[in-house]
Amino acid sequence: MKLKRLMIVLLTACLIISQVSVVKAEEITEDMNISVTNYTGNKIKNKNVVTWYTLSAERNKDNTIAVGQDKVFTIQNKGNTDYSSISVEMQDKDGAKADIKLSSSTAALKSGEKIQVSVNFSSNKVDPKLNWTAIYIKDVTTGKIIRKIPFAYDTPGEYDEHYTYGNQWSGIWRYGYKMLGTMDLSKSKNELTVSFKNLGNESVPVKSIELDPKGYFKFSDGTYKHTGSTAQNAVGGTNTFKIVLDTNRLKLNFFSLLNNGDYEAYNDDTVIRSIPELVINYEDGCLEGGKASQLPVYIYIKNPLYLSSKTTVKHVSRTSSSAKISWKSLKNVSGYRIYRSTKKNSGYKYLKQVSSKTTSYTNSKLKSGKTYYYRVRAFRNVFDKRYFSPYSTPLKSGTRPGKPKVTVKKSGRRLKIKYKKISGASGYRIYIRTGKKGKYKRVKQYTSGKKVSYTSKKLKRKKTYYVKVRAFKTINGKKYFGSYSKAKKVKIR
Repeated sequence: MKLKRLMIVLLTACLIISQVSVVKAEEITEDMNISVTNYTGNKIKNKNVVTWYTLSAERNKDNTIAVGQDKVFTIQNKGNTDYSSISVEMQDKDGAKADIKLSSSTAALKSGEKIQVSVNFSSNKVDPKLNWTAIYIKDVTTGKIIRKIPFAYDTPGEYDEHYTYGNQWSGIWRYGYKMLGTMDLSKSKNELTVSFKNLGNESVPVKSIELDPKGYFKFSDGTYKHTGSTAQNAVGGTNTFKIVLDTNRLKLNFFSLLNNGDYEAYNDDTVIRSIPELVINYEDGCLEGGKASQLPVYIYIKNPLYLSSKTTVKHVSRTSSSAKISWKSLKNVSGYRIYRSTKKNSGYKYLKQVSSKTTSYTNSKLKSGKTYYYRVRAFRNVFDKRYFSPYSTPLKSGTRPGKPKVTVKKSGRRLKIKYKKISGASGYRIYIRTGKKGKYKRVKQYTSGKKVSYTSKKLKRKKTYYVKVRAFKTINGKKYFGSYSKAKKVKIR
């Protein structure tokens, strides 16, 4: 199964990258105990957890491929099978070979032993589109391949290190394209600052850089062709300029382009991919005359048809006439809209629209002691259209109850305390203090908003008492208190 999986991975990689050469199949009985234990260059793993060993190389004027110094790796036999004589080679479909040297003269690889292998190309004239598929370790006695080590100049499906004609400009390359940056259509200004460095190793001056012949992108000076200075275009020189999205042109064609496949969905929540061509014209030092090198360039555009999932709203604070809410910010939005209702699942009315930088809202001029529900949804402005996210889950909120008006009458040594019913109150608390320096003590709590009077126990003679009342409202199991009433002073004789 391991052999079959590796063969599938190698063949798939060759289909993804058209330049990767396909080596004719030979009988392979792989010994998976032979493995790479050390490598002086870069290595990467793809999704199938297969390690690829990569080469950084340059093409000389005579078409030879050269690495600055030998790439060295170590193979070790961790199994029990002894190999008295092995050979190591790497070939493409045309039979061109790399320079491979073994550290052992006998090339024996017995159980538990290690052997070093060095690789270079300096003595071989090869196709400039050189792509290796693997290093083959062969059993000289039987002629069979006992292990394939994935080893690539063009790294299949991953980062390409090579600098050669047509690809001599610096940058991160994946699957044959260069990623420049992301443009967000919800913003009024869409531009990218881009730098390209000439990494050629010969006298290869750049003549011009042309952007997107379809006209959706242009340079910041309004042109589609950039020439730069002699110093910038020489080997080692860097061109830096701004690429601007022609929003008006895209506005007219965006949805037709999307439907016709000129744009490709990258994933659900972030981007749609634009694929113009960046054409670099320069004198190729390896070929006669000038050559137009076409480098595919990807500029990402955020998907206007998708918004992040609904936000989460929470309560911040409240008074008897206001309620403040906040919500979790979402990416790639133009702003938010706030809605309110007195019912949980219906009757919501639009209150306010705020920018994407705002994540809270204070709703003022409300009635005291009233329950309110809030919902928030995000939106994105793209061209002349507005796209909304789903509504947030309703948040139950409300205001604190109002301040009670209290009357107190004596009845012997008792106090009869009355107060007007407070709208929306869930209950009341009554407090009595003895003397000016005493502390208020809660003497009664009603959990019904209908209770509007209280008669105290017998109090001490010749003492002065102070009475206060406050209402509360219960929201989501928590009590929110209104202001204390004005203190009432009473003396018992």
